[in-house]
Amino acid sequence: MANNSRVNPMVADTASDSRLVSDSTRVSINAIMVAPSNATWAVILKDGSGNTILDINNVAGPTSFVPAVPFWSTGLVVNTLTNAKVYIYTNPS
Repeated sequence: MANNSRVNPMVADTASDSRLVSDSTRVSINAIMVAPSNATWAVILKDGSGNTILDINNVAGPTSFVPAVPFWSTGLVVNTLTNAKVYIYTNPS
């Protein structure tokens, strides 16, 4: 499978320098869920400017992130994805 930003939740199963969401597109993120496929896993998501918006792994983080208030990201890059699939829930706009 390949990363898919055309569904809700967005699905990322491959780390890539290519953008999940283009740098000029704003997306409102409601929640992020990680489905690990191994005891050792890691996920780093960045916005289009390279700012880290999520950095979790099997040692330092839960498998879900639900902010109290949805937040905006301009652009979205799956910088690191090891032994996991990520589901990114968004607000339709």
